[in-house]
Amino acid sequence: MKLVEKTLFLILVLLRLSSASPGDELDEFQDCVKKCDVLTCGNTMNSRFTRNEVKLFQKQQEAYKLFDEMPLPLHLTLVGWDCLSNCDYQCQRIVTKKRKIDNEEIYQFHGKWPFIRVFGIQEFFSTAFSIGNFIPHYLGYKKMKFLYLKNERQDSDFKNLYFCNLLVSIITMTAWVFSTLFHLKDTNAREKLDYFFAAATVLTAFYALCVRVFKLYLSQNNNKRKVFTIFCISLYVYHVRRLLLDWSYTYNMQANVFVGILQYFLWIYLSISTFKKMVDKRNNLHSYVEYLNFINMKEYNWTLTPILLILCVAFGMSFELFDFPPILDLLDAHAIWHFITIFPGFYWYDYMCKDIETLREKKFY
Repeated sequence: MKLVEKTLFLILVLLRLSSASPGDELDEFQDCVKKCDVLTCGNTMNSRFTRNEVKLFQKQQEAYKLFDEMPLPLHLTLVGWDCLSNCDYQCQRIVTKKRKIDNEEIYQFHGKWPFIRVFGIQEFFSTAFSIGNFIPHYLGYKKMKFLYLKNERQDSDFKNLYFCNLLVSIITMTAWVFSTLFHLKDTNAREKLDYFFAAATVLTAFYALCVRVFKLYLSQNNNKRKVFTIFCISLYVYHVRRLLLDWSYTYNMQANVFVGILQYFLWIYLSISTFKKMVDKRNNLHSYVEYLNFINMKEYNWTLTPILLILCVAFGMSFELFDFPPILDLLDAHAIWHFITIFPGFYWYDYMCKDIETLREKKFY
């Protein structure tokens, strides 16, 4: 046996190995966390171990340094690790390494893969790619803010469209901030904020899209826009309240997927209808087949940008359906999804600005 195998074997003998069960329900994992809690966190009051067992564990800890000694390094504390969560992490790594040596299936713990920390970061690549996603939305925010203020001075109907997209950029930036914090170090509060702002992003984007598609940005539709605004806010309040009262990952996923699919259909409709209007403006066509002749022309095909971006995002989401243990204990399907979604963000805002300006110039009301 190699040294690492010997160490892991010793540790897991001390942790009373038993038959495998999923992730954090494994007996060896639970025993590991409890013993680490006693040895390094000093939590002996609610321990089921006898005084003699605790003394034995302490001797083993002194001899083999099974767990990190307290206090934790400053960088771990700053990220959000405490003694118990550090025990949890160490035991995930111990159990996972032993299962790899035994060629056993790798399990998730608390709904996540057992990642290896990098500079104290729990999910290094998901954190890095969340920051990467923030960048295009920040650039889009600056662009939308400039155009909104410009149109506000002109008292234009189009300021309503720019405001909606400005709101989308602000909410989306905030969502990626909380996504970064959540992947940096998972806590209950960070998880909730990540989920709440992810839902806010989906619903805000849906709101802005509906304002565009159904012409709610026009001044004569101000009352309709206000009613729709109240409706969307009410939906979001209900969604958050529903999760706070009865947290359900299934419900959260179903709600977001439902609104997301509605968005996809609306984007496809908007793309095709705008493309058709652009072509019809300068050409007299007699059949739908003739429209295909204009797809390769930049003057018209930019209107189909959302369809390409939707396909890109859908491709990224497909990785979530084929989840796999992280490569090198660092890169999983969720991180790859976050990586792929960086690129559409750079094009969304350019498209939306061009769409609004074309709407103004061509008067497609």
